[in-house]
Parts: sequence; C-alpha cells; structure tokens
Amino acid sequence: MKRFGALGLLLGGGIASFAAVACDGVFDVSRYHVVDDAVINGADAGGEGGAAPSCTVNADCVAEYSVCRKNKCVSLQSEDCARIVGDYKNDNAIVVGSLFPTAGDDQSTGLPMQNAIEVAIEDFRKAGNVVPVPGSSVRRPLVMVGCNDNSDDATAVRAARHLVDDVQVPAIIGACFSGITMKVATEVTIPGGTLLISPSATSVALTNLADNGLVWRTAPSDVIQADAHAAFFLQIEADWRKTIGANPINVAIAHKGDAYGSGLAQSLAAKLVMNSYPAIDNVNSTHLKVLDYGDPDDTTKPPTYAEAISQIITLKPHVIYLFGTTETITGMLTGIEAQWPSSAGYKPIYLAADGTLVSELAAAVGTKDELRRRIFGTIPGTNSANFKTFRILYNSFVKDGSSPDMGGTANSYDALYNVVFAAVAIGDKPLTGANLKDGFAKIVPPGPTLNVGSNQINTAFQMLLAGQSFDFVGASGPLDYDLATGEAPSDMLIWCLPSDGTKALPGITTEQYYDAAGKTMSGTLDLARKDCGM
Repeated sequence: MKRFGALGLLLGGGIASFAAVACDGVFDVSRYHVVDDAVINGADAGGEGGAAPSCTVNADCVAEYSVCRKNKCVSLQSEDCARIVGDYKNDNAIVVGSLFPTAGDDQSTGLPMQNAIEVAIEDFRKAGNVVPVPGSSVRRPLVMVGCNDNSDDATAVRAARHLVDDVQVPAIIGACFSGITMKVATEVTIPGGTLLISPSATSVALTNLADNGLVWRTAPSDVIQADAHAAFFLQIEADWRKTIGANPINVAIAHKGDAYGSGLAQSLAAKLVMNSYPAIDNVNSTHLKVLDYGDPDDTTKPPTYAEAISQIITLKPHVIYLFGTTETITGMLTGIEAQWPSSAGYKPIYLAADGTLVSELAAAVGTKDELRRRIFGTIPGTNSANFKTFRILYNSFVKDGSSPDMGGTANSYDALYNVVFAAVAIGDKPLTGANLKDGFAKIVPPGPTLNVGSNQINTAFQMLLAGQSFDFVGASGPLDYDLATGEAPSDMLIWCLPSDGTKALPGITTEQYYDAAGKTMSGTLDLARKDCGM
C-alpha cells in the first residue's frame, strides 16, 4: 500500500492547525475558508437534498462550500475531500485539487505535502492574492480542495473523480505513491483531461506513460535514484575492501514486485559496477542475486519472503539492497537479521531508497545501535538556500508537528508554483489540463533564473505577461523539465537513522549527496558517518 517513505518517521498526528496571528510571519487563518478534515455526509449542494439547484454564478449556490458548475450547484467537499482553502465563491478562482494520505497510517507522509500547498498559497497572498490574466482586468484568487486518499487505490480514484467530474479542477497535485499515481492517472485524470503533478511518485514506469502530456512530477524518476545508489555503492565497496581485501563482494537486490520496486532494481542492476566489473557481467554471476519477493498488495499471489531470505542467507551478501516499502522491514530486514549466521564473520550493510523510510523501520531498529550503523538510504532532495527558506516558512505557518524535511514536501510547494505560472503563461485560454501543460514550456531554460518565493512572484507574472520565459528554481531544486516526459532531474540526499534510539527524524547528511547534473557523489563515507553520528 505504501510507496513513498517519509523523512518524518513518526510525526505528531492531527489536522493542520495554524496560528491566527500577524500576517507577515505566521499563517492568518481569517483570510481563508478552512474546514476540518472529516467525512462529509450532509445533503447535496442545495442544502436539503434532492436535485442540485440550478445556477449561473457561485453566489447562486447558497450552501456552504458549494459552487456553480455547468449551471448546477455542486459541493467542493465529498467524503474524501474536506479541506477547502481560499476564496472559493469567487467565480474567477483557480481551483486546484490535492490528493494525499492526510489521515491514517501514512498521514506523516501526506499531510506535510498538503500543508506545503497552503504555504505556497500564502506566498501568493503576500504578493497580492491574485493571478493575472493577460489583457484583462480579471484577477484570479487561488483555492485548494484537499482530499485524503488514505493510501488506497479505490479511495484515491473516488476522490479524484470528485475533483475532476464534480469540481472540474484543471490540475491535481498528487498522488503521493507511484502505484496510486498510475491508477489515478490512467482511470481518471488522463481520460478527464486534467493535469496531474506528483511531488513524490518516482517509478520509472511513469516516464513513458501514454498520458497525452498530462502527467508531470516534481520528483525525479528512479533512474536517477539508481544512479545515486550506483555511485554510493563504490564508496561502500571501498570501505568493505578495508576488511575483506581482494575477496569478491556479494550483493543482493531484494525488491517489491510492483512498478516501483521492479523498476528501481532493474535500473540499479544495469548501472551497478562491483568487483571491478558490471554487476550483470558473467564474472559476477555467483556474487549477485536479484530477488523479487512479490507484492503484498497483490491479493492473487502471496509474497515469498521466506524463499528470498533463504537465498540471501545462502549468498551471505556484504550489501543488501531493499527496494520497496513497509514490507522491506516487516517481511525482509527483520527476518534476515534473525537468521543471519554468525559463521559469516560479518553483518551486511543495508541500502534502501525513499520507500523504506517509514515508521516501521525506526520501530524495528529501536535502540540497536549496531544495526542502525548499517543502514543508509537515498531520497530526492537538496539542502539549497531555497529549501532552507522554505523550511523557515513552513515552520512559521504550520503548527501540527509535521516537518518540511519530509520527502516530497518542498516538491509539493513547487508544484503549486508551477501550476500557477503555467496558468498565467497560457494567457486567456481556458484553464484546462491540456492548456496548462503548454504553459510549462515558459518556466524552463533558456531564460534568466527565477527562484521560488513570494518576493519573486510579481516579477514572474510580469515576465509571463510579456511572453517571456524564465528558468524556475524551486525549494526542491532546479526543475528543468523534459517537456516530452514531464519530469526533471534532481539531486539525491543520503539518509540515516537517529543515534538516540528514538523514532524522531532521521539524519540527512549534508556531507554526502548525489549531484544529478554532474552525475557524481560528493563527500566521503567517513564524513557521512560522522554527520549521521556514527
């Protein structure tokens, strides 16, 4: 069910609550229509049940949170979509949907992404709270309809149908996980002509999806994450050589049998160099195992954890890659550790991706410091000045205990900026997904660099209104989209677990990161370990 691990392993629960104080530093909730996340079981948009009342403008719809769509009053809310932010009664409003697990097991993953959209909306409020239309006095405020997909395919599809069919949003920011993103895209947003931009779905399978140019992502493809792992492995292998000398290194790649796990495993196997040869070379045939342990979300075929673990124990790998989600811990890591033979004389290093960074990992490691020191992972991200500014903004606005360091949070913030700038770039064309996708061509090179942030918004508007382009650099890093695929490269950070045995935020080493542009791994393993308190 889970796909994208959070940097916040066990963050405080609850719905986002914002301090209603001075506008210049903290979110002023009096400027927004915000409702608690709850299941809405009331009457239709008319207020008393029966047929939806007819309308011409939003003001004709008297029920709270109702708007006029195709001459009928509809509710912005549904059983899955309860959070409404912005001046929704304004007929010129740009209404954007969000689709994340904002409640349930993955709340610590999804809630910060939804919060980040609201932080971005606040930026636009500071800049005037309006989005211009070229050649017109019309100004458009921003509205978000926030939906909880509960990390469930069926729920996500239902929520997306509400956003696309009822609310008729031109764009949805989400989903969080690759599988859900694929499901929503193929069943709802592509047929509905709605632009879908995910801040955290990284599956390679999304790259060549037949999407009519409607699926974008501010998160990088796992091809780049595989590049980062291949580069990081060389440092891990060199470290092992200090212990085992010229003996061969054994490697196991155990992965979930879904698009995410399989795509990442295949990409790494094709790029990995071990024992001085490509991993797939015949010389490594007895030193490498790639194991598909199945997909626990596939009810037709149970996972084969025991068989995969048995093969790993037989190989006794020095490095074990775990590419999946929660099951990489509950189904694989705990079993490997329990069955690892003392006769091996060593214990393996575990290397994981973003999907393994979930609360179950912290629970499994607990206070086992020796195990903690053997676990590293990668996650898209940057420690740029733009990100640090975003972190300050987020922590000033959001008071629910969630963290801006959560993977995908800065990417969600950037996604709202991208959608708004695309809306201005298309001029007076209708706000449709097909038109919005064309607007992305105005926010990539060539052109002067323009950083994310409220103080740059009006400059961006002026340039777009004049038909000019710029190179947008977000809180998540440069977003130099490939306009054919809708994705951009991104740096990758190395994560590790905290040294105090708590379930708090893991460490992000500033000494070790993969430079996607230069295709190199910066820093050294020793510096990374020091940065991680090892």
